[in-house]
Amino acid sequence: MNPERLQLKGLLAESKKNFRSLDTEASGLIVLIRSYLSPYEEILKLDMDKILVSVNRLNEVQTEMKTLSVKIKNLESELE
Repeated sequence: MNPERLQLKGLLAESKKNFRSLDTEASGLIVLIRSYLSPYEEILKLDMDKILVSVNRLNEVQTEMKTLSVKIKNLESELE
């Protein structure tokens, strides 16, 4: 088999693994943010520092996932 094709397959597999890992992290962050934003808690008692850190990380994860999604699509099209 062509060595370049094997490299592409390896890169694709690694990219998909990273995407799944980020997806799992994003799901956890969403649960965490929801727990911080309890509708039964007074606004003044919300820990906005924790909320802000979690939301910023979720934004970073989403950006990474978008980039990986495009990379995965490109790699898959090259392998066809």
